[in-house]
Amino acid sequence: FFSSRRRHTRSLCDWSSDVCSSDLPCGLMLFDERVHDSLPARSRRTQIAQVLSLLAKVKPSGRTDIARSLGQVAAMLRHRSLVMVFSDLLADPQPIRDALLRLRHRGHDVILFHILDEAEVRFPFDGMVEFTEPESRDKLVVDADAVRRDYVAEVEAFREIGRAHV
Repeated sequence: FFSSRRRHTRSLCDWSSDVCSSDLPCGLMLFDERVHDSLPARSRRTQIAQVLSLLAKVKPSGRTDIARSLGQVAAMLRHRSLVMVFSDLLADPQPIRDALLRLRHRGHDVILFHILDEAEVRFPFDGMVEFTEPESRDKLVVDADAVRRDYVAEVEAFREIGRAHV
């Protein structure tokens, strides 16, 4: 399992519980601009506790570089693996696609979970709203009613690009 953000933790916990409860080896790698935590794949019964413990410690850490991190992941994996990536994919899609294709080329199976908060997709805000960019912590005040239509269209276009290229 690989993740770049704390908000993916719930999905990761659900998936890791299912996978690590099976007889298959299960590991975890967490990244931001690089892989910063790694738990080697094991098929022991205690593995789920170690995975959940590591996930419980995840904290937002600034910027992410999913393509670079996936390159590191590919270099770290020694055996054919099922790689599950949980990400918002808020980056240039071409380098991400290239990194995912490199994983596939090396024989790994890849499942990509595009995680977006419902508010990011539907934009349910009204009036003047202050937003904080999660990676840079920059603040932006917008009139939600005035930008809603364009914002929702841009997010849908972004999701379509992701489906087509990644």
